[in-house]
Amino acid sequence: MRVKSETKRQTILDIATRAFIEQGFNNTSMSEIASRVGGSKSTLYNYFSSKEEIFSAVMASSAKTDIAEAFESVDPKKDIETTLNKFGRNYLSSVLSSGLMAIWRMAISESERSDIGRLFYAEGPQKGWKRLSHYLSKKSDEGILRHADSWVCAMHLKGLIEAELFLVAALGVDTAPDAQRIEEAVSRAITVFLLAYRAEASRP
Repeated sequence: MRVKSETKRQTILDIATRAFIEQGFNNTSMSEIASRVGGSKSTLYNYFSSKEEIFSAVMASSAKTDIAEAFESVDPKKDIETTLNKFGRNYLSSVLSSGLMAIWRMAISESERSDIGRLFYAEGPQKGWKRLSHYLSKKSDEGILRHADSWVCAMHLKGLIEAELFLVAALGVDTAPDAQRIEEAVSRAITVFLLAYRAEASRP
């Protein structure tokens, strides 16, 4: 029974994700989701207590499938420049994808009216960047990076990676940068980051 229940839950999340992306959070009702699923609202309430809980689960699922791979690609045994470039390419490709960008916009839009923004941050960005900050802290302990607040360091890296392409994508100015543009933007970001944070003893 558990396999069937988990399958049904994932089906609800997949359908709800499409509904949220197509109609936005505010315009998507539990009735709309139930109709698309092909059941009644009582079926949804067997799995989720509210639309907010469904959206929170959608965000958590997106974080696991769309972003987690980027953070999981960080290999502490490999050269830091190679590692951060690979991470940056994976991360930027994920956050610029149309589905994840739509969820990000909804979280921002709803943040003043509900806890959606806080939930989105807790389920996705905060978890991933905490993991990356631990990696940077270890590199500092190894003498590769200079000693600094690892969370601030991670946020500076995030800002540099997103600097050229994220805002224009979020505002719909340029929504589809190709792999080459992403690679070039990330390469410049990592170069600047290492110029700022690489320990003197480990500089080439």
